[in-house]
Parts: sequence; structure tokens; C-alpha cells
Amino acid sequence: EISVRVARGVDGSVRMFPATENRHVSGILDLSLAPARISEELATEAGKIARRIAEGLDLIGILGVEMFVGRNGELLVNEIAPRPHNSGHWTMDACPCDQFEMHVRAVTGLPLPEPVRHSDAVMTNLVGPDDMALWPDIVATQCLIPHLYGKREARTGRKMGHVNVVFPFGSLPGEFGVQAALGPLAETAE
Repeated sequence: EISVRVARGVDGSVRMFPATENRHVSGILDLSLAPARISEELATEAGKIARRIAEGLDLIGILGVEMFVGRNGELLVNEIAPRPHNSGHWTMDACPCDQFEMHVRAVTGLPLPEPVRHSDAVMTNLVGPDDMALWPDIVATQCLIPHLYGKREARTGRKMGHVNVVFPFGSLPGEFGVQAALGPLAETAE
């Protein structure tokens, strides 16, 4: 699965973050890789689809468009989320203007900057209670950037927060590098 975050302002201006590759475990988003490891042509097509949906809905704000990539490279839209979304949380640490600021700018009529990505990124969700049991190791691991949501109870399957790992622009590692960077979360990420 890939997703595109598209913002549309009150003036009709449109900005898109790069496509993100998403992986799920038990129906919950587990890992997002930015940028998605897809061809430039496929990324361009995904952006065109997201833009058409945002304009067709006359959207004001930010929208996540999730798409399955078929075996022959065809894109099938499977979900839209008209709000900041988990698959865009990587923007918090890899972009000067993240999805939250872009949404606020869009709905308040402020100019929408180009969504510049200064780093490649991996985002993994912290799902309770198992991932939260790793909290001491997470905060002790250099390079993990944790974000908690302030939820009091870590129930099974509940997203309690997420962790971002950033890499120099253009150097998103392969599978072994991603797992190594996740440190104590590598065993839970698939």
C-alpha cells in the first residue's frame, strides 16, 4: 500500500507530500517509509489521483489517499482520510512544514509552502500494551524520535504513539537497515 498526503487551500492551491509506502500488521498501520520505494511514474500517477480526489471533493484541508499497488503497477484507491493521518506522521521530523501545519494553513487561508522533505524517514506505530512495555528501551535508543498521544490506557491494538527515524535525504536504507534503525522495535515491526 502507498499513500499520498494532499493539502488544498481555500484559494484552491494544492500541495502534495511524497508518496509513502505503508505496511500493516493485523489491520493496523505498522510501518511507513518515506519516500515510497516505487517508480517516479507510479509516484506521479498516485499524486494525480490524490489531486483529482481533493479537487473533486472541493476539499479544504489535508487529505490522505491510500492506494494498493497491483501486481501490474495499477493503483487502486482503498481509503481516503480527510484529516491528518498516521501515514503522514513521518512529516513531523522529516519536513519543515508537517502535515499538521499544512492542514492549519489550508483551512485558515495561509499560503501553502511546497512540502519539502529534508530527510528520508521511517515511522512505526507504538501499539499498546506490547510496544509500550519497550518504552524505557525506546527513549534510551539514540536516533529514535518518539511521539506519545497522551492516552492513559494501553489497550491491545490501541495506537499510543509513534516513533520516527530520519535518514539523510536520498539514503532510505534497505530492509535490514530499516530493522537495525528501529532498535528495540525491530522485533515488533514487520
